[in-house]
Amino acid sequence: MLRSARALALALVLLPGIAQATMTFVFESTTPDTLVDVRFQADLTISGDNLTVVLTNDSLNHTDGPSHSRNPNDLLTSFYFDIFDGARPTLTFTGGTGDVCQFFNAAVDDCTVTRDQTVPGSTETDLRATSANDDGWQLRQNLTMVMATQALTFGIGTAGNNSLNPSGFMGNIVDGFDFGIYAGTPGTATEGGAPSLQGNNGYLIHNTATFTFTGVSGYTEADIGAIALFGLGTAPDSTGLVPEPGAGSLLALGLVAFAFRRRR
Repeated sequence: MLRSARALALALVLLPGIAQATMTFVFESTTPDTLVDVRFQADLTISGDNLTVVLTNDSLNHTDGPSHSRNPNDLLTSFYFDIFDGARPTLTFTGGTGDVCQFFNAAVDDCTVTRDQTVPGSTETDLRATSANDDGWQLRQNLTMVMATQALTFGIGTAGNNSLNPSGFMGNIVDGFDFGIYAGTPGTATEGGAPSLQGNNGYLIHNTATFTFTGVSGYTEADIGAIALFGLGTAPDSTGLVPEPGAGSLLALGLVAFAFRRRR
């Protein structure tokens, strides 16, 4: 059963486009419990030994019209992908940046903050989770999950993922949806109508976060797998599988079907 304030839906995206300077994955759907239109984008670029992953909650540009994030399930909180060319690289997580905003219950959010004031905390210039219960993004690699016959070996996220066991992407470092990526206008309360998002006085990333890694020397964008997985919310217990453009099937709990849009 999908839990309204703590559920995580996962969207499987196929065929991101022809390999080029940047590999782009785009996903659009509507959250099943809150009926909010969401649009996510991931841009992966390899340059020498460096991998850059830019994650965007682009729901303000949804095909059906702009949609602000109002609930935990509307947040982009994890992303899973693969890189393979006879073998897989070992990634080193070197950095994460994004515009931090603090949310308050029924009040204007504050995007002038630069860090999470709790201990341990994360900063706008370093979103990486480094210790237990840190509010930030963790890297997991050597994951064991397979979707549509393709392995998804790497994952970054703010929340663990129990539904993908034995993936190894668990919440032993990260701490819920804090530092998830929301879509909205900084310094307003428009995206905070629901206390479920603002009530914890927590910290979120406005629209886009950029993560950097090393360890991909000898690999190109052509080695990035054709399937990627986006995660929403905080307590994963459902997945949505799109085996081909325009077709959906249902997996695990929650029984959520997702639409697919192809991006070259």
